[in-house]
Amino acid sequence: MAHPSDEPQRDIIIQAGSTFTMVVTWTGNVSGQSFVMQGRPSHGSSTIVFELSTLDGEITATHSGGESTITVTISATATAGFTAPQYGVYDLEGTTGGVTTRFAEGTFYITPNATR
Repeated sequence: MAHPSDEPQRDIIIQAGSTFTMVVTWTGNVSGQSFVMQGRPSHGSSTIVFELSTLDGEITATHSGGESTITVTISATATAGFTAPQYGVYDLEGTTGGVTTRFAEGTFYITPNATR
């Protein structure tokens, strides 16, 4: 299900105390997939900084006209609990029928907030 026109590499900034939204557009239909996004300090780390999923409602997917839109949302309340500043790596994967596809990957940076 890899599509040359889709670019999964993207680095993200998560502002502690603010709502974070990331939208991924994908060629094809991803309806019915289960999505998980995890962030870790490094690829080899067993520590999970954040974990989001379709089961928890933080990731949604819609399909229209040959393209799918995957939306990842982390609430301001959740990001306020993140340790900041902090760097790491993440990926967003979808699974259906035993096949897993990586839809986005990159580094993340969590910035601290001064306003509380």
